[in-house]
Amino acid sequence: MEPHHLRTPKTDQAVLAVPPLEQAARLLSTNAKHLARWDYDFQGRRSSRLRDFARTQILERSREYLARFGVALPDTLDPQLPLVVTGHQPELFHPGVWIKNFAIAAIANEQGGTALNLIVDNDIPKSSTIRVPHAVGSRLQSAFVEFDAWSGEVPYEDWTVADESLFASFGRRVRETLGDLVPDPMIDDAWPEAIRAGAATDRIGYRFAAARHALEQSFGVNNAEIPLSVVCDTEAFGWFACHLLAQLPRFQSIHNASLARYRATYGIRSKNHPVPRLDREGEWLESPFWAWRAEAPRRRPLMARQGRTTLDLRIAGESEVLGSLRLTPDREACCAVEELQDLIRRGVRIRTRALTTTMFARLLLGDLFVHGIGGAKYDELGDDVIREFFGIEPPDYMTLSMTLWLDLKADPSAASQLKALDRARRDLTFNPDRLLARTDDDEIQSLVAAKRAAVAAPVGTRRDRIARFHQIRRQNALMARYVEDEFRKLVRDGTRLGEIESRNAVAMSREWAFVLHSRSRWQGTIETIFPSAVRT
Repeated sequence: MEPHHLRTPKTDQAVLAVPPLEQAARLLSTNAKHLARWDYDFQGRRSSRLRDFARTQILERSREYLARFGVALPDTLDPQLPLVVTGHQPELFHPGVWIKNFAIAAIANEQGGTALNLIVDNDIPKSSTIRVPHAVGSRLQSAFVEFDAWSGEVPYEDWTVADESLFASFGRRVRETLGDLVPDPMIDDAWPEAIRAGAATDRIGYRFAAARHALEQSFGVNNAEIPLSVVCDTEAFGWFACHLLAQLPRFQSIHNASLARYRATYGIRSKNHPVPRLDREGEWLESPFWAWRAEAPRRRPLMARQGRTTLDLRIAGESEVLGSLRLTPDREACCAVEELQDLIRRGVRIRTRALTTTMFARLLLGDLFVHGIGGAKYDELGDDVIREFFGIEPPDYMTLSMTLWLDLKADPSAASQLKALDRARRDLTFNPDRLLARTDDDEIQSLVAAKRAAVAAPVGTRRDRIARFHQIRRQNALMARYVEDEFRKLVRDGTRLGEIESRNAVAMSREWAFVLHSRSRWQGTIETIFPSAVRT
């Protein structure tokens, strides 16, 4: 396993693309041909047939999902055409994440295909607030603005609005906090769409996704889109899941060995990074899926126990068996897939974890997957598992990210100036003779000479070294009064630069939610990077 070091872009409007964006068409074509030649048995369903089935089923579900929000996809959606895929949690993320949606649109447009965004709603939200910058005089600070009352950790697909009035007023409160720092923030367009989406769903994440999709449409982008929960409830996904469950001992062994290699490659000691090992409890093996019940939305690992003719399933930490699938390592999964669908109808959620999300998307859904930096790091491990388990060289993916500031009058040179000033201040403290050596004052010159004599004094014993140290410090203290004015100037300059640096910490952050950014500036950025993202 070769380490890959991906670095977040540091400057405004800088883009990271690995490989370069101009290679996307070649990558997509190579992957499509590679996957077309792949012949793999998913417990009785060949990979070529399952890919066609998955693409057809998921594009149909995407059309149905978006129709709930009044969005019509083009009639030209064809599962046989190139399919470019990305995904992220349904949150108010920063532009470095959002850029992926425009990238897949541009690539799909150029190749006459379809762009598909996966709404990763099986993850856990971290907060019900966003940070918003605001001005206090000439200084910039940040404040937390709530979009809803926090109701505990539940997966996005089960995260409902707790306080509709708080949610409805979020756009206004963000605008009041932001003030006139950004002339045309996208919250003005996005939040009415989020409120409008409330007629179709009470789920916070889906309202966010609907607002974001409406913004994308206003820029001419109309990607297909689907929650991962809907994907995981399809029959096509059932074949994928049942195969991994039927082969779980082999999968778990490969997964854990690959994880050990990954940690050795990067010198990682944490037991949870990038993912935990898949564990076992007696006869029960931990699978690469999450599970929970609709009425108790606490996400836990799905455990499986292989019997002579059936596979039992339960949620980690519980003793009750969820159900049994007629499934063994050498048995076709058609019956098991039907039984899995029955569990879904009874309110059992079975969802992918990080690695299985992109395994399914890359192997059975898309021709090209576009990752962010975090996902790309995960999939170095995923690639190793794919090679060993599925016996195929993994299709290549793209890694894409961008840094975009809020254009709040930052001074990027302040950091280097502050470092230089700190060095000068340290020099005045410990080496004032360097500045004073240029003066003509006899008293000062005698102090400089005494300091230099002390520095040059021979030191044979520890007592000599201590004596020299005290003599140097004594001479520095005597010279300090002659550099007081210069030192005070450096302190004043340091205070001024420190204030600029404090402002820069706000102005040069890449983490501000996309809804806080200027609409016109975002449009100019997109048109520069992806001129073909917009359909004409």
